Amino acid sequence: MNKEKKETNATETAKSRTSARKSAEKEPVMYVGPTVNGIGIQNRVYTEIPESAKELFQKAPELRNLFVPVLEYPASCRMLREHRGYIYSAFMRALDFKNGGR
Repeated sequence: MNKEKKETNATETAKSRTSARKSAEKEPVMYVGPTVNGIGIQNRVYTEIPESAKELFQKAPELRNLFVPVLEYPASCRMLREHRGYIYSAFMRALDFKNGGR
């Protein structure tokens, strides 16, 4: 019985992780990068990532990190303010796009 219970709990945990990922994909995201034509407007909340930005992800996949769930906005701001972390790296890459560097 104990083994069956553990297997059931593991299955339920896996299902809840999958559903959490699906709901995270549907939740609003905030763009924390610089305002760049074709990517996004700084600090704007989107219900889904714009198609033009998705096309740019093929050239620069790190730009996807600039679209964060609204609840993660404070941590993203901290990274930008302290000039460190993956958000800051993506922000600098977006600035390259803004300044014409591809």
